[in-house]
Amino acid sequence: MNIKNNIFTLLLTGISTICLAQSNPHLLPEHDFVVYDSMDIRYYNDTSNYNTFFRKLDDLIFDGKGKVRVMQIGGSHIQADIWSDQLRRNFQTLAPSLNGGRGFLFPYRLAHTNNPYYYKCTSTGEWKGFRNSLMKQDTTWGLSGITASTMDSAATLKFYFRGDDTPYYDFNSIKIFHNVEDTNYCIELISDTCVSIIRNEEIGYTEFILDHFVDSFEFNIYRTDTIASAFNLYGISLDNDDPGVIYTSVGVNGASTKSYLRCDFFTQHLRAVKPDLVIFCIGINDAYDPNFCENCYENNYDTIVSWIKKVNPNCEFLFVTNNDSYYKRRYPNKRVFGARDAMIRLADKHNSGLWDMFEVMGGLGSCVNWIKPGYAKKDKIHLTKNGYNLMGDLMFSAIMKEYNKHLQTLNKE
Repeated sequence: MNIKNNIFTLLLTGISTICLAQSNPHLLPEHDFVVYDSMDIRYYNDTSNYNTFFRKLDDLIFDGKGKVRVMQIGGSHIQADIWSDQLRRNFQTLAPSLNGGRGFLFPYRLAHTNNPYYYKCTSTGEWKGFRNSLMKQDTTWGLSGITASTMDSAATLKFYFRGDDTPYYDFNSIKIFHNVEDTNYCIELISDTCVSIIRNEEIGYTEFILDHFVDSFEFNIYRTDTIASAFNLYGISLDNDDPGVIYTSVGVNGASTKSYLRCDFFTQHLRAVKPDLVIFCIGINDAYDPNFCENCYENNYDTIVSWIKKVNPNCEFLFVTNNDSYYKRRYPNKRVFGARDAMIRLADKHNSGLWDMFEVMGGLGSCVNWIKPGYAKKDKIHLTKNGYNLMGDLMFSAIMKEYNKHLQTLNKE
Protein backbone atom coordinates (compact mmCIF):
# COMPACT_ATOMS: atom_id res chain seq x y z
CA MET A 1 0.00 0.00 0.00
CA ASN A 2 1.47 3.41 -0.96
CA ILE A 3 1.84 6.41 1.34
CA LYS A 4 -1.30 8.09 0.00
CA ASN A 5 -3.40 5.02 0.75
CA ASN A 6 -1.87 4.77 4.22
CA ILE A 7 -2.83 8.38 4.93
CA PHE A 8 -6.33 7.74 3.58
CA THR A 9 -6.78 4.69 5.82
CA LEU A 10 -5.51 6.49 8.92
CA LEU A 11 -7.64 9.56 8.26
CA LEU A 12 -10.74 7.51 7.53
CA THR A 13 -10.21 5.52 10.73
CA GLY A 14 -9.60 8.68 12.77
CA ILE A 15 -12.61 10.58 11.49
CA SER A 16 -14.81 7.52 11.80
CA THR A 17 -13.76 7.27 15.44
CA ILE A 18 -14.64 10.94 15.98
CA CYS A 19 -18.02 10.48 14.33
CA LEU A 20 -19.23 7.24 15.89
CA ALA A 21 -23.02 7.09 16.02
CA GLN A 22 -23.39 7.29 19.75
CA SER A 23 -24.97 9.73 22.18
CA ASN A 24 -21.79 11.81 22.22
CA PRO A 25 -20.39 11.49 18.69
CA HIS A 26 -17.20 13.53 19.09
CA LEU A 27 -15.86 11.81 22.19
CA LEU A 28 -15.99 14.92 24.35
CA PRO A 29 -16.99 14.74 28.01
CA GLU A 30 -20.74 14.29 28.38
CA HIS A 31 -22.68 17.48 29.07
CA ASP A 32 -26.30 17.08 30.02
CA PHE A 33 -27.13 20.55 28.62
CA VAL A 34 -26.07 19.60 25.06
CA VAL A 35 -28.60 17.89 22.78
CA TYR A 36 -26.24 15.62 20.86
CA ASP A 37 -29.04 14.10 18.80
CA SER A 38 -29.52 17.52 17.10
CA MET A 39 -25.88 17.87 16.10
CA ASP A 40 -26.03 16.65 12.50
CA ILE A 41 -25.94 19.02 9.55
CA ARG A 42 -29.38 18.99 7.96
CA TYR A 43 -30.15 19.19 4.25
CA TYR A 44 -33.49 20.20 2.78
CA ASN A 45 -33.19 18.90 -0.77
CA ASP A 46 -31.54 15.95 -2.52
CA THR A 47 -28.87 18.03 -4.27
CA SER A 48 -27.31 19.53 -1.13
CA ASN A 49 -23.82 18.36 -0.14
CA TYR A 50 -20.30 19.67 0.36
CA ASN A 51 -18.56 17.58 -2.29
CA THR A 52 -16.78 20.54 -3.91
CA PHE A 53 -15.34 21.68 -0.60
CA PHE A 54 -14.47 18.13 0.46
CA ARG A 55 -12.69 17.40 -2.82
CA LYS A 56 -10.45 20.40 -2.21
CA LEU A 57 -9.83 19.08 1.29
CA ASP A 58 -8.92 15.69 -0.25
CA ASP A 59 -6.37 17.32 -2.56
CA LEU A 60 -4.80 19.11 0.38
CA ILE A 61 -4.70 16.17 2.79
CA PHE A 62 -3.76 13.36 0.41
CA ASP A 63 -1.66 15.21 -2.18
CA GLY A 64 -0.48 18.26 -0.23
CA LYS A 65 -1.88 20.58 -2.89
CA GLY A 66 -3.57 23.94 -2.66
CA LYS A 67 -5.22 26.15 -0.11
CA VAL A 68 -8.61 25.36 1.42
CA ARG A 69 -10.34 28.55 2.48
CA VAL A 70 -13.10 28.77 5.08
CA MET A 71 -14.81 31.98 6.21
CA GLN A 72 -17.10 32.36 9.23
CA ILE A 73 -19.09 35.59 9.46
CA GLY A 74 -21.29 36.99 12.22
CA GLY A 75 -21.50 39.54 15.03
CA SER A 76 -19.94 39.65 18.50
CA HIS A 77 -19.90 35.83 18.66
CA ILE A 78 -17.24 36.00 15.94
CA GLN A 79 -15.38 39.27 16.65
CA ALA A 80 -13.76 37.79 19.75
CA ASP A 81 -12.52 34.92 17.51
CA ILE A 82 -12.85 32.19 20.15
CA TRP A 83 -15.52 30.03 18.51
CA SER A 84 -13.98 30.59 15.06
CA ASP A 85 -10.43 30.05 16.33
CA GLN A 86 -11.43 26.69 17.80
CA LEU A 87 -12.73 25.67 14.37
CA ARG A 88 -9.57 27.07 12.77
CA ARG A 89 -7.34 24.99 15.01
CA ASN A 90 -9.45 21.88 14.48
CA PHE A 91 -9.23 22.20 10.70
CA GLN A 92 -5.51 22.95 10.75
CA THR A 93 -4.74 19.93 12.96
CA LEU A 94 -7.02 17.49 11.14
CA ALA A 95 -3.90 16.08 9.47
CA PRO A 96 -0.19 17.02 9.60
CA SER A 97 0.95 20.31 8.06
CA LEU A 98 -2.45 21.87 7.37
CA ASN A 99 -1.59 25.32 8.75
CA GLY A 100 -1.92 27.46 5.63
CA GLY A 101 -1.35 30.77 7.40
CA ARG A 102 -3.51 33.30 9.23
CA GLY A 103 -4.78 35.22 6.21
CA PHE A 104 -7.27 38.10 6.50
CA LEU A 105 -7.87 39.77 9.88
CA PHE A 106 -8.56 43.13 11.47
CA PRO A 107 -6.63 44.88 14.28
CA TYR A 108 -9.73 45.72 16.32
CA ARG A 109 -7.86 47.62 19.03
CA LEU A 110 -7.01 50.22 16.43
CA ALA A 111 -10.77 50.89 16.18
CA HIS A 112 -11.12 50.96 20.01
CA THR A 113 -13.03 47.71 20.35
CA ASN A 114 -12.24 44.23 21.69
CA ASN A 115 -9.50 42.28 19.93
CA PRO A 116 -8.80 38.52 19.86
CA TYR A 117 -6.21 37.75 22.52
CA TYR A 118 -3.68 35.87 20.40
CA TYR A 119 -2.56 38.81 18.27
CA LYS A 120 -1.83 42.38 19.23
CA CYS A 121 -1.59 45.62 17.34
CA THR A 122 -0.07 48.79 18.78
CA SER A 123 -0.07 52.17 17.11
CA THR A 124 0.78 55.84 17.32
CA GLY A 125 -1.36 58.63 15.97
CA GLU A 126 -5.01 59.33 16.58
CA TRP A 127 -7.29 56.65 15.16
CA LYS A 128 -11.08 56.59 15.04
CA GLY A 129 -13.12 53.39 14.74
CA PHE A 130 -16.25 52.86 12.65
CA ARG A 131 -18.47 49.76 12.88
CA ASN A 132 -21.00 48.77 10.22
CA SER A 133 -23.44 47.94 13.03
CA LEU A 134 -23.71 51.55 14.25
CA MET A 135 -26.25 53.20 11.97
CA LYS A 136 -25.29 56.66 13.23
CA GLN A 137 -21.77 56.18 11.85
CA ASP A 138 -21.10 56.85 8.19
CA THR A 139 -17.92 55.88 6.34
CA THR A 140 -16.81 53.24 3.85
CA TRP A 141 -16.43 49.63 4.94
CA GLY A 142 -14.93 46.54 3.39
CA LEU A 143 -15.09 42.82 4.08
CA SER A 144 -14.21 43.22 7.77
CA GLY A 145 -17.22 45.48 8.43
CA ILE A 146 -15.02 47.74 10.52
CA THR A 147 -12.79 50.67 9.59
CA ALA A 148 -9.98 52.40 11.48
CA SER A 149 -9.29 55.90 10.22
CA THR A 150 -6.66 58.54 10.92
CA MET A 151 -6.10 62.07 9.64
CA ASP A 152 -2.75 62.49 11.37
CA SER A 153 0.15 63.40 9.12
CA ALA A 154 2.13 60.48 10.53
CA ALA A 155 1.21 57.27 12.35
CA THR A 156 2.72 53.85 13.02
CA LEU A 157 1.28 50.36 13.15
CA LYS A 158 2.98 47.36 14.79
CA PHE A 159 1.61 43.82 14.76
CA TYR A 160 2.67 40.56 16.43
CA PHE A 161 1.24 37.27 17.66
CA ARG A 162 1.31 36.29 21.32
CA GLY A 163 0.31 33.41 23.61
CA ASP A 164 2.19 30.19 24.36
CA ASP A 165 -0.44 28.01 22.68
CA THR A 166 -0.88 30.18 19.58
CA PRO A 167 -0.02 28.29 16.38
CA TYR A 168 3.01 29.61 14.53
CA TYR A 169 1.76 31.85 11.73
CA ASP A 170 4.59 33.07 9.52
CA PHE A 171 4.19 34.97 6.28
CA ASN A 172 6.14 36.55 3.44
CA SER A 173 3.30 38.67 2.08
CA ILE A 174 1.54 41.52 3.92
CA LYS A 175 -1.54 43.05 2.30
CA ILE A 176 -2.81 46.30 3.78
CA PHE A 177 -6.42 46.92 2.70
CA HIS A 178 -7.02 50.66 2.57
CA ASN A 179 -8.49 53.47 0.45
CA VAL A 180 -5.91 52.97 -2.28
CA GLU A 181 -7.40 55.28 -4.90
CA ASP A 182 -8.29 58.37 -2.90
CA THR A 183 -5.53 58.63 -0.31
CA ASN A 184 -2.42 60.79 -0.27
CA TYR A 185 -0.72 58.60 2.32
CA CYS A 186 2.34 56.43 1.88
CA ILE A 187 2.86 53.14 3.72
CA GLU A 188 6.46 52.26 4.59
CA LEU A 189 7.51 48.88 5.97
CA ILE A 190 10.20 49.57 8.58
CA SER A 191 10.56 46.17 10.25
CA ASP A 192 12.01 44.44 7.15
CA THR A 193 13.15 44.97 3.60
CA CYS A 194 10.87 43.76 0.84
CA VAL A 195 11.39 42.39 -2.63
CA SER A 196 8.52 44.30 -4.16
CA ILE A 197 5.54 46.50 -3.37
CA ILE A 198 2.31 45.99 -5.33
CA ARG A 199 -0.45 48.57 -5.28
CA ASN A 200 -3.63 46.71 -6.26
CA GLU A 201 -6.30 49.33 -6.97
CA GLU A 202 -8.72 46.75 -8.40
CA ILE A 203 -9.09 44.90 -5.07
CA GLY A 204 -7.94 47.71 -2.81
CA TYR A 205 -4.68 46.86 -1.05
CA THR A 206 -0.98 47.56 -0.97
CA GLU A 207 1.05 44.34 -0.78
CA PHE A 208 4.58 44.01 0.58
CA ILE A 209 6.37 40.86 -0.60
CA LEU A 210 9.40 39.71 1.42
CA ASP A 211 12.25 37.37 0.48
CA HIS A 212 11.97 35.59 3.85
CA PHE A 213 9.30 34.63 6.37
CA VAL A 214 8.40 36.76 9.39
CA ASP A 215 5.84 36.61 12.21
CA SER A 216 5.50 40.34 12.95
CA PHE A 217 5.74 43.69 11.20
CA GLU A 218 5.84 47.44 11.71
CA PHE A 219 4.75 50.21 9.34
CA ASN A 220 5.03 53.97 9.06
CA ILE A 221 1.98 55.65 7.55
CA TYR A 222 2.52 59.27 6.54
CA ARG A 223 0.81 61.90 4.45
CA THR A 224 2.72 62.97 1.34
CA ASP A 225 1.29 66.50 1.01
CA THR A 226 -0.38 69.19 3.10
CA ILE A 227 -3.93 68.46 1.96
CA ALA A 228 -5.95 67.07 4.88
CA SER A 229 -7.46 63.67 4.14
CA ALA A 230 -8.08 60.37 5.87
CA PHE A 231 -6.25 57.05 5.73
CA ASN A 232 -8.83 54.26 6.10
CA LEU A 233 -7.66 50.82 7.16
CA TYR A 234 -10.09 48.03 6.24
CA GLY A 235 -8.05 44.96 7.13
CA ILE A 236 -4.75 43.09 6.85
CA SER A 237 -3.90 39.77 5.21
CA LEU A 238 -0.83 37.78 6.27
CA ASP A 239 -0.09 35.17 3.62
CA ASN A 240 2.38 32.56 2.42
CA ASP A 241 2.50 29.96 -0.35
CA ASP A 242 2.32 26.93 1.94
CA PRO A 243 -0.52 24.51 1.23
CA GLY A 244 -3.03 24.31 4.07
CA VAL A 245 -6.27 25.60 5.54
CA ILE A 246 -6.84 29.34 5.88
CA TYR A 247 -9.73 30.16 8.21
CA THR A 248 -11.02 33.74 8.03
CA SER A 249 -13.27 35.09 10.76
CA VAL A 250 -15.34 38.22 10.06
CA GLY A 251 -17.27 39.59 13.01
CA VAL A 252 -18.47 42.96 14.27
CA ASN A 253 -20.11 43.60 17.62
CA GLY A 254 -23.81 44.25 17.07
CA ALA A 255 -23.74 43.40 13.36
CA SER A 256 -26.87 42.18 11.58
CA THR A 257 -27.39 41.14 7.96
CA LYS A 258 -28.34 44.75 7.21
CA SER A 259 -24.98 45.88 8.62
CA TYR A 260 -23.01 43.91 6.04
CA LEU A 261 -25.11 45.35 3.22
CA ARG A 262 -23.49 48.70 4.12
CA CYS A 263 -20.04 47.37 3.18
CA ASP A 264 -19.33 48.90 -0.23
CA PHE A 265 -16.06 47.02 -0.69
CA PHE A 266 -17.28 43.63 0.59
CA THR A 267 -17.05 41.77 -2.72
CA GLN A 268 -13.99 43.74 -3.80
CA HIS A 269 -11.99 42.63 -0.76
CA LEU A 270 -13.53 39.15 -0.81
CA ARG A 271 -11.65 38.51 -4.06
CA ALA A 272 -8.46 38.35 -2.01
CA VAL A 273 -10.00 35.72 0.30
CA LYS A 274 -12.15 33.76 -2.19
CA PRO A 275 -13.63 31.27 0.32
CA ASP A 276 -14.55 27.68 -0.57
CA LEU A 277 -16.93 27.37 2.39
CA VAL A 278 -18.75 30.21 4.18
CA ILE A 279 -20.27 29.54 7.60
CA PHE A 280 -23.07 32.05 8.19
CA CYS A 281 -23.67 33.03 11.83
CA ILE A 282 -25.37 36.41 11.30
CA GLY A 283 -28.74 36.61 12.98
CA ILE A 284 -28.66 37.09 16.74
CA ASN A 285 -28.80 40.89 16.31
CA ASP A 286 -31.45 40.74 13.58
CA ALA A 287 -33.73 38.71 15.86
CA TYR A 288 -33.06 40.95 18.85
CA ASP A 289 -34.85 43.81 17.07
CA PRO A 290 -38.54 44.00 18.16
CA ASN A 291 -39.35 44.94 14.54
CA PHE A 292 -37.62 41.84 13.17
CA CYS A 293 -38.78 41.14 9.61
CA GLU A 294 -38.37 37.50 8.62
CA ASN A 295 -38.64 38.17 4.88
CA CYS A 296 -36.22 41.10 5.08
CA TYR A 297 -33.77 38.88 6.93
CA GLU A 298 -34.02 36.23 4.22
CA ASN A 299 -33.67 38.79 1.44
CA ASN A 300 -30.60 40.32 3.07
CA TYR A 301 -28.99 36.89 3.22
CA ASP A 302 -29.88 36.29 -0.43
CA THR A 303 -27.98 39.45 -1.33
CA ILE A 304 -24.91 38.45 0.68
CA VAL A 305 -24.96 34.96 -0.89
CA SER A 306 -25.16 36.52 -4.36
CA TRP A 307 -22.16 38.73 -3.58
CA ILE A 308 -20.09 35.72 -2.53
CA LYS A 309 -21.14 33.68 -5.56
CA LYS A 310 -19.95 36.50 -7.83
CA VAL A 311 -16.49 36.02 -6.35
CA ASN A 312 -16.56 32.22 -6.23
CA PRO A 313 -19.49 30.52 -8.01
CA ASN A 314 -18.40 27.19 -6.49
CA CYS A 315 -18.49 28.42 -2.90
CA GLU A 316 -20.61 26.33 -0.53
CA PHE A 317 -22.50 27.53 2.54
CA LEU A 318 -23.41 26.36 6.01
CA PHE A 319 -26.22 28.28 7.73
CA VAL A 320 -26.11 28.30 11.53
CA THR A 321 -29.24 29.12 13.53
CA ASN A 322 -29.15 31.61 16.38
CA ASN A 323 -28.22 30.47 19.84
CA ASP A 324 -30.97 30.57 22.43
CA SER A 325 -31.06 34.00 24.06
CA TYR A 326 -33.24 36.22 26.23
CA TYR A 327 -34.67 39.63 25.40
CA LYS A 328 -33.62 42.18 28.06
CA ARG A 329 -32.42 39.18 30.13
CA ARG A 330 -36.00 38.40 31.13
CA TYR A 331 -37.90 36.93 28.20
CA PRO A 332 -36.88 33.99 25.99
CA ASN A 333 -36.50 35.50 22.53
CA LYS A 334 -39.13 33.74 20.42
CA ARG A 335 -38.05 35.61 17.29
CA VAL A 336 -35.42 32.88 17.01
CA PHE A 337 -38.09 30.69 15.40
CA GLY A 338 -38.68 33.14 12.54
CA ALA A 339 -34.95 33.47 11.94
CA ARG A 340 -34.61 29.69 12.02
CA ASP A 341 -37.44 29.24 9.48
CA ALA A 342 -35.77 31.75 7.18
CA MET A 343 -32.46 29.89 7.45
CA ILE A 344 -34.14 26.61 6.56
CA ARG A 345 -35.51 28.23 3.40
CA LEU A 346 -32.09 29.71 2.65
CA ALA A 347 -30.39 26.33 3.07
CA ASP A 348 -32.96 24.78 0.72
CA LYS A 349 -32.76 27.37 -2.06
CA HIS A 350 -28.96 27.64 -1.96
CA ASN A 351 -28.34 23.85 -1.83
CA SER A 352 -26.66 24.25 1.54
CA GLY A 353 -26.70 22.62 4.94
CA LEU A 354 -28.03 23.96 8.22
CA TRP A 355 -26.50 23.45 11.65
CA ASP A 356 -29.16 24.02 14.29
CA MET A 357 -27.26 25.58 17.18
CA PHE A 358 -30.58 26.55 18.77
CA GLU A 359 -31.63 22.90 19.07
CA VAL A 360 -28.11 21.75 20.04
CA MET A 361 -28.35 24.13 23.01
CA GLY A 362 -31.72 22.66 23.97
CA GLY A 363 -34.26 25.01 22.39
CA LEU A 364 -36.15 27.95 23.87
CA GLY A 365 -34.96 28.98 27.33
CA SER A 366 -32.03 26.55 27.28
CA CYS A 367 -29.27 29.15 27.67
CA VAL A 368 -29.92 29.22 31.44
CA ASN A 369 -28.78 25.60 31.49
CA TRP A 370 -25.50 26.70 29.89
CA ILE A 371 -25.03 29.51 32.41
CA LYS A 372 -25.03 27.29 35.50
CA PRO A 373 -21.95 25.20 34.54
CA GLY A 374 -20.14 28.27 33.16
CA TYR A 375 -20.67 27.86 29.40
CA ALA A 376 -22.84 30.96 28.83
CA LYS A 377 -22.73 34.47 30.26
CA LYS A 378 -25.33 35.99 32.53
CA ASP A 379 -26.39 38.43 29.81
CA LYS A 380 -28.21 35.41 28.31
CA ILE A 381 -26.88 36.21 24.85
CA HIS A 382 -23.18 35.37 24.74
CA LEU A 383 -21.25 32.25 25.62
CA THR A 384 -18.14 32.09 27.77
CA LYS A 385 -14.74 31.04 26.41
CA ASN A 386 -15.51 27.44 27.41
CA GLY A 387 -18.89 27.71 25.70
CA TYR A 388 -17.48 29.02 22.43
CA ASN A 389 -14.74 26.39 22.43
CA LEU A 390 -17.34 23.69 23.00
CA MET A 391 -19.52 25.09 20.22
CA GLY A 392 -16.52 25.02 17.89
CA ASP A 393 -15.88 21.38 18.71
CA LEU A 394 -19.53 20.44 18.29
CA MET A 395 -19.75 22.13 14.90
CA PHE A 396 -16.45 20.65 13.73
CA SER A 397 -17.66 17.19 14.67
CA ALA A 398 -20.79 17.73 12.57
CA ILE A 399 -18.69 18.82 9.57
CA MET A 400 -16.35 15.86 10.02
CA LYS A 401 -19.31 13.49 10.10
CA GLU A 402 -20.23 14.73 6.62
CA TYR A 403 -16.61 14.46 5.52
CA ASN A 404 -16.55 10.89 6.81
CA LYS A 405 -19.50 10.08 4.53
CA HIS A 406 -17.56 11.59 1.64
CA LEU A 407 -14.49 9.48 2.47
CA GLN A 408 -16.62 6.36 2.66
CA THR A 409 -17.76 6.95 -0.91
CA LEU A 410 -14.13 7.33 -2.01
CA ASN A 411 -13.28 4.10 -0.22
CA LYS A 412 -15.87 2.26 -2.32
CA GLU A 413 -14.49 3.54 -5.62
